[in-house]
Amino acid sequence: MEPKTYSTIDLRRQMGEILDRTRIAGEHAAITRKGKTLAYLVPAEWYEQYMAQQMSASGADHNAA
Repeated sequence: MEPKTYSTIDLRRQMGEILDRTRIAGEHAAITRKGKTLAYLVPAEWYEQYMAQQMSASGADHNAA
């Protein structure tokens, strides 16, 4: 699923709504400036799961050495 795209101006004007869509509806978004993607906004649970996977993978790499 493609992320919804918001300009930095959209983000400033609609911060509460965009954050609610991310938190409640689980939508992810690309934040752009002058047509270039600066960042992605994802639900906290997605990020936390990603970080846990990274930590697990990095721990597995250290244990293999």
